[in-house]
Amino acid sequence: MKLVYLTSKTYPQTTADHFFVLEMARAFAAFLHENFLLVVRNEYSTGVGNIPHYSFGLNIIKGKLLFYFFRLPFFIIRKKFFGRDTVFFTNDVHLLRVLFFWKKILRFKYQVVSDWHMLFGSKNEKDIIQKSDGCVTTTKHLKDLMVSRYGVPESKILVAYGGVDLDLFGKITETSEVLRKRLNLPESAFLVGYVGFYKTMGMSKGIDTMIRALALIEDESIKMVFVGGRPKEMEEYQKLAEEKGVSERSFFVPVVFPEAVALYEKAIDALVIPYPDKPHFCEYGFPMKAYEYLASKKPIIFSNLPIIAEVMGDCAISFNPDDAKDLSEKIIEIKNFPERTIERVASAYEKAQECTWKARAEKIIDYAKTL
Repeated sequence: MKLVYLTSKTYPQTTADHFFVLEMARAFAAFLHENFLLVVRNEYSTGVGNIPHYSFGLNIIKGKLLFYFFRLPFFIIRKKFFGRDTVFFTNDVHLLRVLFFWKKILRFKYQVVSDWHMLFGSKNEKDIIQKSDGCVTTTKHLKDLMVSRYGVPESKILVAYGGVDLDLFGKITETSEVLRKRLNLPESAFLVGYVGFYKTMGMSKGIDTMIRALALIEDESIKMVFVGGRPKEMEEYQKLAEEKGVSERSFFVPVVFPEAVALYEKAIDALVIPYPDKPHFCEYGFPMKAYEYLASKKPIIFSNLPIIAEVMGDCAISFNPDDAKDLSEKIIEIKNFPERTIERVASAYEKAQECTWKARAEKIIDYAKTL
């Protein structure tokens, strides 16, 4: 089997989606070697590294779909990717439509596996899913949505959790105290942290709830660290922290490279997923950071949304979404009774070993071979 990971992305980039694709491609390549190919729109310098890849060398943004539409069939024929032994894998709905069009017109026999992180509700979505030879989702909740909404057979959909690079955490040998010095964080405080972009599609991911929770905590040794902010967002939440009287206990860190994410997570005492009770987060918003949190060997507090509880319900502590008071009480409990979190932390790390990038890639490869 040959697996072709088709994208219209350029590298290097720092978005979560770009990172997701790159890590999955690296994991696929570790299993398939020369039988794997990542296709990108363009890559600059070492943006893709040593991952087997093909670049179309396209610098434009406008008109890229038209370019792919006409260029893709020639690429498929030249690379001999038209047989049943080739599986195209992508989460780009536009490229999926192109693949289906040329498969029908030119009678190609390749297989198509669509990778779904959310549903968009577009008029072509049902058609794309039904035409896919197989579908992969990031959660069982999303799989159930596809089955109920579009009548897709359950057997056609694979749920593949992940991923995290455990080696990234295993390489960190410094204590929390040493890491805090390196990262310029308070050394003696009890640090509660969030790691990830502050907003998605303009929507708050719950940083405001964390700040309001901090304002309810009288213990001034408890401080919060927010890693992953863009300048305007950092300014916005810094202002909220000032309004709530906790600016001196709130530390805002801009977006960091993936390699530094694990350092912050290991330096912090407790990690929070504070997602609000809104449709996007209830239906699709399962955060990649969750798997990193599992690997951190730190207590985790998560907003009790079913999509997150699906993975973290048995190894983390939940709070009521948007409820700052409930969150504050859970933080105080973790600080004052750390022994209560020992078993959950151990269970979380055990689960992390099943949710690596390599484990996810292997599961998808095994599934694709059955098509």
